[in-house]
Amino acid sequence: MKFLCAIVLLLAFSSLSSAQDPKTWKGFVTDTHCGTNCQRTSAMTPDKACVRRCVKKGSKYGLWFGDHVYELEPQSEAAKFAAENVRVTGDFSNNTIHIQSIVRISSQTSQGQRQPQ
Repeated sequence: MKFLCAIVLLLAFSSLSSAQDPKTWKGFVTDTHCGTNCQRTSAMTPDKACVRRCVKKGSKYGLWFGDHVYELEPQSEAAKFAAENVRVTGDFSNNTIHIQSIVRISSQTSQGQRQPQ
């Protein structure tokens, strides 16, 4: 019984220590179609109407960061910032940034801060 309790405690502590700290990214909200097919660099800022049109056709909102577009969840939060420069704080898993906070920033400070891991 002591052995079983020790294993349970070990698993509980290991899962707590492996919990991810939130990370921060700066980029702009685009969609996963245009961001990877129509735009070739982060200097090509998206058009709000185009982003929303692509999302209506099945694309997802994403964050252009570095040379990649990462899907954003929840989509309802990302939708408020279509074609805007933002700072996103959240967790990263399965090529998706799970938003804890998202705020609009000026375009001069939108260069990437940290690569998702």
